[in-house]
Amino acid sequence: MTDPSGPVSSAPSLRDVFVLLASLVITFAGARYASSLLVPLLLAVFIAIICASPISSLKQRGLPGWLASIVVGAFALFLLLLMGALLGRAGGAFIGELPGYQQQFQVLMSGWLNWFSQRGLELDTNAMSGMLNPATALGFFGSFLSGLGDVLANFVLILFTVVFILADAPSFPGKMAGGESQGYHRYMAAFQDLVQAMNSYIVTKALVSLLTGGLIWLGLALLDVKFAVLWAFLAFLLNFVPNIGSTVAAVPAVLLSLLDMDPLLTGGIIVLYLLVNTLVGNVIEPRWMGQRVGLSTLAVFLSLIFWGWMFGPVGMFLSVPLTMTVKFLAMQNPSTIWISVLLSNEAGDVSLADEVITGDSEVS
Repeated sequence: MTDPSGPVSSAPSLRDVFVLLASLVITFAGARYASSLLVPLLLAVFIAIICASPISSLKQRGLPGWLASIVVGAFALFLLLLMGALLGRAGGAFIGELPGYQQQFQVLMSGWLNWFSQRGLELDTNAMSGMLNPATALGFFGSFLSGLGDVLANFVLILFTVVFILADAPSFPGKMAGGESQGYHRYMAAFQDLVQAMNSYIVTKALVSLLTGGLIWLGLALLDVKFAVLWAFLAFLLNFVPNIGSTVAAVPAVLLSLLDMDPLLTGGIIVLYLLVNTLVGNVIEPRWMGQRVGLSTLAVFLSLIFWGWMFGPVGMFLSVPLTMTVKFLAMQNPSTIWISVLLSNEAGDVSLADEVITGDSEVS
């Protein structure tokens, strides 16, 4: 007779897998339908996690909790307002000069077509203009910033949500202890590890992104590039997007420098972005980040696509923390442990999964 506590019973059946996948489809479909409500809440949680570390540091220095929250909240609000003012000014100036860049593009395109025509290669002017139009290339950034603008339209909702999250955070462990169960201590230990890992990732990523934006602004200012503040802010934002964000951030500055027909300037911008991304991404960020987030490279890339489709720009920013949360939730149930293992990049998670399954078998 088969032992019910053995590995055969702990393995999910094919029916259980299909039921789980169907449940996930329904859940994610509902989340996408309610994205207009969930996106501001997710952004509020993101900001609250960033603010939690300085608040904790101020409390350790003797400041009362309420005063530390006010100081950090006021400073964060000041930064957001300052950032919005600078971005609005630079963005308005950029939009005002777009017609001039369009004319420069037509002149540059005519020169290229004449060069090819003199060598016996006739090209369709309309087709080439459509394929190489900078407006098409910059359309992604327009929709990207437009999506952020839609989110920031709920600024008051986000601000109040952050305040209430920070105010209620100290009482959360006590509330969880009130519903103590047999697996409470294990769940709470795993949850605390998740919160600590997410806090470390988000805060470090914010500092790294700030450093990236600062270096890009300094380099572009020294090269006398127009709209250096706008491109630096874009580099700061897109650095939160894993794998491709820092590279995509260089595209608009390089494209517009091509319109000035200055090869030295274009080469300088490319070298600047390569140096900053190499220094920050390969040297500074790994040292600051410390421990890895525990996700495979494929999982990070696919999560970028999936959460971006689900929640737009905010989903791209939060793709790693959201996937870390999914991995944590999957780790808590033996029937979903395989999802956590697939997302993981650490062999140790497989042995941890075995411990979770064994522990649940013993409890039952």
